[in-house]
Amino acid sequence: MKTVLKYSVSLILLIIINQAQAHKLKENSAEVIMRDGQIEIRLMVNMARWQSLLQNDQAWLLGDTLQVMPKHLTASQKHAFLSNFVSQNTQLSVNDSPIKMGVLYFPDLATFENESENKDADHHDKYSEIALTAQNKQAHVNHISLALPKSLGNVHSRFVQPSYQLIKAGSKAQLSLRRQLIIANKP
Repeated sequence: MKTVLKYSVSLILLIIINQAQAHKLKENSAEVIMRDGQIEIRLMVNMARWQSLLQNDQAWLLGDTLQVMPKHLTASQKHAFLSNFVSQNTQLSVNDSPIKMGVLYFPDLATFENESENKDADHHDKYSEIALTAQNKQAHVNHISLALPKSLGNVHSRFVQPSYQLIKAGSKAQLSLRRQLIIANKP
């Protein structure tokens, strides 16, 4: 009887774990990639939610956003407003030296206009990629600091520093993964 109970509990836990892994993360995310001479930030943003917050006067009064986006902008005006907003309000520093981010890629907002007209569209679960980039003149990165616009909300972040190495046929490569991560959640 105990064995059957153990297997039943194990099977239930396995089903729950598989279902949890099958769902996508439904929050904004960022990947910070630090290469030699360059830093790139790839944001996955719920654009409908972000635009809605930026057009909310109460969010501005409460300090959730620095600026209110006018409501009757064309798609190209929204594109300019949002791309400038994210690049101007992203604060990045490497080894305590501030770095100015520029927009590498920003999504076409016309698709969001068409979806918002369709009441059946589930556009609140669609995420789009925004890519920011900057040159890094530091020879060695000891620490990095990143602050994203508050209006994006919580952003799940991943920091990546690729290590490139040629592995010749029949040989092996060795890499030390020693590092220290300090997280400071300061406003």
